[in-house]
Amino acid sequence: MTSSYAAVLRAPHALRTFSLALLGRLSYGTVYLSLTLAYTASTGSYAQAGGLMAMLGLTVSVLSPLRAALIDRHGPRRTLPPMTTAYALLLAALAALTWRPGAPFPVLAALTVATGVAAPPIGVVMRTLWRGLVPDGPLLRRAYSLDTVSEELVFVTGPLLAGLLAAVASPALGIALSAVLVAAGTAGMTTSPAARPGPAERRRTPRGRVFPLVPSVAAAATGVVLGSTGLLAVAFTQHHHQPAAVAWVEAALGVGSTLGGLAYGAVSRSSPGRGRLAALACPLGLALAAAGLTPSVAFLAAAACAAGLFIGPTLTTAYLLADAGAPPGARTRAVAWVNTMLNLGASAGTAATGVLLDALPLPACYALAGAPAALVPVILLVLPKRQGGSPEPAGTAHHRGMDETTTPQEYWDGRYAERHHMWSGEPNAVLVQEVTELQPGTALDLGCGEGADAIWLARRGWRVTAADISGVALERAARHAEEAGVADRVDWRRCDIAESFPGGVHDLVSAQFLHSPADMPRAEVLRAAAAAVAPGGTLLIVGHAGPPPWDPDAHPGVHLPTPAEVLESLDLPDGEWEVLRSDEHERVQTAPDGRTMTRTDNALKLRRRSG
Repeated sequence: MTSSYAAVLRAPHALRTFSLALLGRLSYGTVYLSLTLAYTASTGSYAQAGGLMAMLGLTVSVLSPLRAALIDRHGPRRTLPPMTTAYALLLAALAALTWRPGAPFPVLAALTVATGVAAPPIGVVMRTLWRGLVPDGPLLRRAYSLDTVSEELVFVTGPLLAGLLAAVASPALGIALSAVLVAAGTAGMTTSPAARPGPAERRRTPRGRVFPLVPSVAAAATGVVLGSTGLLAVAFTQHHHQPAAVAWVEAALGVGSTLGGLAYGAVSRSSPGRGRLAALACPLGLALAAAGLTPSVAFLAAAACAAGLFIGPTLTTAYLLADAGAPPGARTRAVAWVNTMLNLGASAGTAATGVLLDALPLPACYALAGAPAALVPVILLVLPKRQGGSPEPAGTAHHRGMDETTTPQEYWDGRYAERHHMWSGEPNAVLVQEVTELQPGTALDLGCGEGADAIWLARRGWRVTAADISGVALERAARHAEEAGVADRVDWRRCDIAESFPGGVHDLVSAQFLHSPADMPRAEVLRAAAAAVAPGGTLLIVGHAGPPPWDPDAHPGVHLPTPAEVLESLDLPDGEWEVLRSDEHERVQTAPDGRTMTRTDNALKLRRRSG
């Protein structure tokens, strides 16, 4: 398990970006308790302190999607610094005002609301950055699991630190520390190369509603569980005349969530879908409901630990689904909605549980608190498969067909011209996985499309020749490269590689999904690709292993070769090449009807021996 998470943190820029983001998120772990204690001491009123904290929580949660929309539109490097600067200055003002009792309530209220408005969504941004740091698949799921578990630990250690500062000095010191933490963490995260905007983030934010309904429902239900467990544990331990044991129950829940989240990221292999989300949320609710029937505090702690095993995996899956299903220019907003629904669910759970405990027996309160999560599978069954704000799925049919009157260039120009962008703007996952550890040199990207692979390579230090038949695609690719600051490292060439293959030899030749409805001699093209690999260089070929699962009869009569067949067709000289990878792998795509489905691709990686 340890090695799997070490692989995540070994990815370029991952450890630096994640550590600094975690430092900034620690601010949120310390600030809430510090503000609560400071407000209580300053105003002398629990009611006023509670009202101020409610203002802060509501403002932070409700406005989170709006802040995320600004980040989607302008990128984290342009939006997070001013947000963070305003937030840190407002916290400093609150620390100064609450250092001594007697601060005017209206002034505290105005500053509190302004603080909630400016709060930078560090955790949300970090989750969107993971997709650019590690390849899609098991590593990305481990990254999200590590992120979820680490955030939970922040909200355990943060209050301890805040309580210590309040005991030895003043709660206002915890507020000041929170300002320093958020400023330092955000500054470090936004200066990381991972926060540099890519082509997908440069596009205009999609209009209309971007709300990931399925992940948000599961997050809200999980929030109800999290918001209710504290009060329920207090009531249970008091009923059994062991009020101090509530800390052990809360700790057991945290331990279970940590273990569940880490195990889920390390063991999970297949990509998550709404079915898995339902399968994780349901036992979470059932475990909480069963906890109310336990006979003692010790059994309650064990039941809390069992329930906690599903919290981390449920939240990880919800965030993954929101990120994967969002349009390229709205990923931050989609993830922010999940976070908002989690917080609103927690607030609702706390409020409802307080009312229920005065009216119903304790086991019934546990059952009602667990019901939303237990009923997630039923709720998902009645939800529409695809939401209005979801992206156009991969595999959607194009209206322009290929016939004897259409040249290959006309066909591909027509396909690209039908929309503002055809691909996600992210590099292919297998390319990232297989090339990350290679020493940069010269690269040839065949069928480069809108340039995501070539730009990724250029940003990592490669000098790239990128070829495609479509002038429309290349024009976009060149614009994206200029926006990314790597225009001088990529040579864009429009050519039909079936007729005129780019010259030269390269340290890396990449052919990603080199399929076409046009009459393209793929085997001959790939043999030319192999011939273009320099001694010691790498040839990477990735292709589909079959038709899309939502349309198994698509492309009748088209043969998609296996890696072994591709290798045989290359007709390579004996002893000159080394096979580094030859296998099939799965990835998730969204069908035209909104279903999340698994598609099988194949990969062949070869290295040409030096001599």
